[in-house]
This record gives sequence, structure tokens and C-alpha cells, in this order.
Amino acid sequence: MRISNIGKVFICVCLAMGASQQLFAQSWPSRPVTFVTPLAVGSASDVALRIVSEQIASTLGQSILIDNQTGASGAIGAEKVANATPDGSIFCGCNNAILGVLPHLRKVPYDPLKSFKPIGMVAVLPTVLVVNANSPFKSVKEIIEFAKKNPGKIEYASGGVGSPQHIAMAMFESMAGVKFTHVPYKGASQAAVAVAGGEAPIMFNAIGTVLPLIKSGKLRPIAIAGSQRTLVMPDIPTVSESGVAGYSYASWVGIVGPAGISDEIVTKLSGAILKTLSSPEVVKRLNENGIDPFPMGASQMSTFIAADNQRMGKLIKDAGITSE
Repeated sequence: MRISNIGKVFICVCLAMGASQQLFAQSWPSRPVTFVTPLAVGSASDVALRIVSEQIASTLGQSILIDNQTGASGAIGAEKVANATPDGSIFCGCNNAILGVLPHLRKVPYDPLKSFKPIGMVAVLPTVLVVNANSPFKSVKEIIEFAKKNPGKIEYASGGVGSPQHIAMAMFESMAGVKFTHVPYKGASQAAVAVAGGEAPIMFNAIGTVLPLIKSGKLRPIAIAGSQRTLVMPDIPTVSESGVAGYSYASWVGIVGPAGISDEIVTKLSGAILKTLSSPEVVKRLNENGIDPFPMGASQMSTFIAADNQRMGKLIKDAGITSE
């Protein structure tokens, strides 16, 4: 079969474009990269991203800027990345609240499964139930007993509607058969400070966020939300051990890019993330902040996010969680 001159030109253009994209990916990044973080400064997710971004930047030989954009429960920051030019200059440090929870609570300007391309998981954030240091509550049992006698009287703080703190407590209410009153703040850190200051008596929060307040004696840890105890607080029982059988919750944070980003860039950044999370120094810094590394490549992360999105959707429906 003979190929026309126009066909030959078209083939040459396509080959040239492919070669150009490969060369671009090989030279990427040639300028600073931005990680948009729709999460509050000082939150466990923010701390985790800042710790790993330093080492990732060193591996890539280019600086990484952290841009915290927390409006609309994180939807504004996520939308910015979803609509960005997929040239490898901007990514999103997103957690499960933004990708797995918020889309089930209200309409968001992005599709959690189609607007982004997973790059690599960063960390899992062990969560702890804490109370104000002056609270009379010393155990999960005491909290449940009081709540059953006084429905809605206990107020709990969270970083906002659909935040990990909100979801963790909604799960607790549903599984323990109690009812609290939700008091949302503008971020996990602000909520933790509110509980430490006595504005609200109780909350679930990532250990990395509340650890300084626990060490300073302003918050009292009651129970670990995950399925296992944590080395950071080995003497603190899990919620499940404390009487709410089967209860288990932990948040996660990972890196995603705009959907159209090239596979070459994904591979390069994903490799840098995995290399970073294998560093004993990075792992130590994460652990010191109550954070566990959660190494996961792009393909595995894609499968994980889809499953987690489905699981969160069912949880939200079964627990009757609304956008309030």
C-alpha cells in the first residue's frame, strides 16, 4: 500500500511529537514544581507532604513549592489541579476526604476518579480520639454511657464537613449508637486548638496533628481509631478494644496530577516518591510526627482510590452523613 505525501507528513509530525514528549519527560522538571495542598497548614497531611517533598525535590533536582488552598473543604485546591495544564508543573497533595468523601456529600467541580491521574501514595495518618485535658471522660465506655443518657449534649470538633475528623466521629456515632453535636472548624489544626482550649470537649484527629498538644498536657488521648495500637502511644487502646467492636478508621494522603499528564512524568515522580519513602531518615521524621509512610505506586494507588471511594460512599450513606 502506497502512502500519500500528506500521510507521510502526518506520520512524521506524530513521530516528532512523540519524540518531543519523550525529551520533555526526560528533562522534566526544568522549573519548580507546585504541590497544591487543599489542607490546613500544620495538619498531619500538610506535615507529611512537607517532609517528603524535601527529599523528592532533592531526587528530582528541582524545588517543590507547597501551596495550601483550603477553601470549600479542599474543593477549590483540587479543582485548580484538575483544570491545570498537564505539563508536570502542578500536582495535588490530596487526602481521602477530598477524593473519597466530599464528592459523596455535595456536587464538586471535579470527578475524583476521572479528573486526576494517581502518582503515588505518601502516608497513612493514624487517628486518635482525644478530649480536653480537663474533661471528666477517661474512656470510650464513659463517653458512650454519658452520650446515651444525654443525646446531642456532647459537642465534637472537626476540620469541616466531610473532613477525616467528621467521618471518623460519624462512624463512631453510628457504630456506638450515640448522637453528638458537630462543631466544624476551618481545618484540623484549628479544631485541635479549639478542643485544647475548651471550646469543644472531644474530637478524632490525626496523631500527627494533636501530638504536640498531647505532649504539652492540653489534650488527653482516649483511644486509637485504627485496627491496631500505635508505637507512638502503645498504652492507648483502640476504639474496637474499648467496646466498639470492629471500629477502624485512618486517613491517607497521596499525590495526583491532572488527568492528561504524560505517563513518563508519572513514572518519574512516582519513582521519586517511592525512593523517598524508603529513606530511613524520612521514615524516622514521619514517625516522630505520628505519621506512617504508605508507599504505593501509580497503578496500585489508582486501584486503591477507586475502592476507597466506593467504600466511603457506602459508609456515608449507611451513616446518614449529610453536608449539613
